[in-house]
Amino acid sequence: MSAQTRTPARSRVRRSTAVLALSLAPLVVAATAGTAGAASVSTWDKVAACESSGNWSINTGNGYYGGLQINEANWRHYGGTQYAAYPHQATKKEQILIAEKILADQGAGAWTCSPGTGLSTDHADPYPAGPSDPGMTNLTAGDFNGDGKKDLVAVEVSTGKLFSYPGTGTGALGSRVMIGSGGWNGMSNLAVGDFNGDGVADVVASENSTGKLWLYPGLGGALGKRVEIGSGGWNGMNKIVSPGDMNKDGKDDIVATEKSTGKLWLYPGTGRGLGDRVEIGTGGWNGISDYAGADFTGDGIGDLAAVDSDPGQTGKLYLYKGTGSGLSSRTEIGTGGW
Repeated sequence: MSAQTRTPARSRVRRSTAVLALSLAPLVVAATAGTAGAASVSTWDKVAACESSGNWSINTGNGYYGGLQINEANWRHYGGTQYAAYPHQATKKEQILIAEKILADQGAGAWTCSPGTGLSTDHADPYPAGPSDPGMTNLTAGDFNGDGKKDLVAVEVSTGKLFSYPGTGTGALGSRVMIGSGGWNGMSNLAVGDFNGDGVADVVASENSTGKLWLYPGLGGALGKRVEIGSGGWNGMNKIVSPGDMNKDGKDDIVATEKSTGKLWLYPGTGRGLGDRVEIGTGGWNGISDYAGADFTGDGIGDLAAVDSDPGQTGKLYLYKGTGSGLSSRTEIGTGGW
């Protein structure tokens, strides 16, 4: 059943009442999510298959967004803007976490597609805590302390703090140093490069709630006051990396995948921020599960190494060589297992 033709979900009728009533007791909603009103990921997949044909980034303009067709009022009320401005701009997991809160309060009847999916009887925690849960996330690397060695940077999930783990040049890491105090759980797609032309590694990151792109200038062991270099829309990008200099102008650039189109865009660095973007990959990049950027061929031009998750290509690693104006045809450099 398509998202355009199906009967509106009951939550769309109830949303005004629910928002008014629950504004008086938001802590009750948070406490009950993940217990009696919970459902497994596989059950949510069944709901999404009916609600949106399983398209977690869908936005048809009907006022309801993402795989589970959550409206903006419910998304905001149940805390969705901590992840993204709209549901379709958030990850599948983030959409499910907010849907869990709606389910706990409004019940399975909030979705027209719930009958036959097990949504009302599942009660399983979709993301139970366990030893496999990450302690750190958004890992990236660069020379942040100016000693010529690559350091590791990551966000601590439990606190939202940003830490630098200095490289020693021996394959080990030194004692970590906090370079960002709190709030980094609200940022995504961290990338590293010298974006202001001062010879020191900087960090760029997209803000989940606003979609803005921010530059955090490196100060040789710390980060300076952030500067906005992209206004809105960056939470609509699926991946942001800096492969270095891709257009041969001596400045580090950024590449990013657009969720809605699957296109790959180059944002040229100007030494002060970013220039106008240029399309360097036409569609299909949503089938790339992950990629990293660097000068892998040693010619001074940034390249991409990417893992293809499309059927028939699953787990293969490909090299997309930078040409100075885009990317060449890909070459398989890893067969399966990636």
